[in-house]
Amino acid sequence: MNSFDLDAFDHKGNPADRTKIGGWFCTGQILDIEMCKRLSSMAIIVNLVTYLVDTVHISSASVSKFRINIRGHIISSMLVRKHCCRFFFRPILDNSHCYCNSCRVFCFLACEGICLLAISIALPNLRLPPCDPALSNECVKADSLQMGILTKAVYLTNIGIGGIKSSVPGLGTDQFDQNDDKENAQMVRFFDRFFLVTNLGTLLACTLLVYIQDQVGRSWAYEICSASMILALLVFGLGTKRHRYKKRVGTPILQILQVIVAAVTKRKTTFPSNASALYEDPSQESIIYHTNYKLRYVTIRTA
Repeated sequence: MNSFDLDAFDHKGNPADRTKIGGWFCTGQILDIEMCKRLSSMAIIVNLVTYLVDTVHISSASVSKFRINIRGHIISSMLVRKHCCRFFFRPILDNSHCYCNSCRVFCFLACEGICLLAISIALPNLRLPPCDPALSNECVKADSLQMGILTKAVYLTNIGIGGIKSSVPGLGTDQFDQNDDKENAQMVRFFDRFFLVTNLGTLLACTLLVYIQDQVGRSWAYEICSASMILALLVFGLGTKRHRYKKRVGTPILQILQVIVAAVTKRKTTFPSNASALYEDPSQESIIYHTNYKLRYVTIRTA
């Protein structure tokens, strides 16, 4: 029995052996990053408004604008990851290692941002004196240095989070061979576990870490977030030599456009009598029950 994944390579560029690399060992490390990312990001985002108003003494209007900008950066950083991988980091992040290397880079950015945020709360020179804006109009405002560090920390964190968010699912599916029945079933279960750790991280962040912020101290919670991201980065880095790397086949948009163009250009093509001229498996098991056979020209070979 062939144990090699013909569509994947190891870190040296050799064909991937399913018995030695990839599989659940690597996906466990990948899911660890997702859980720690979710734990850290949600613990900060959920209580960020309270922190900015009560601790940094920023007005509610400014806080709303600040939070909207943060959410925008999380979404835009997903596109940044993709284009950096394709254009700017190509000498370092080639196509077959793009998911792994970009996950490492953006995880480091998230670690840097969260650690900087924890330092800004822990150091007395960067921490503002306590004050209740509702009872006093003389609350000390954050100076340019304090706001600069806060802004840099939050934006680095969210750029890292957005990059990780768009890297983890693809990297996880690369660890399984879709042409192998056993691993194809395992890949389906990977998404079940991905959904589980995502919600588990959110649950712990919104309950345990929020409680620690409110009752024990915000610095303790942010230090836990920093430690979890550093641990995730170390665990992920130690296992990269056992990852499978699959060569990218291009953007999905291009593949969709190719199907549309092929369907339009061959809409009047006569269906061949020889089923071997079709792309997919011609067996009865592959036929969808509601198929009316009017779109059979889509499957005709274009080569």
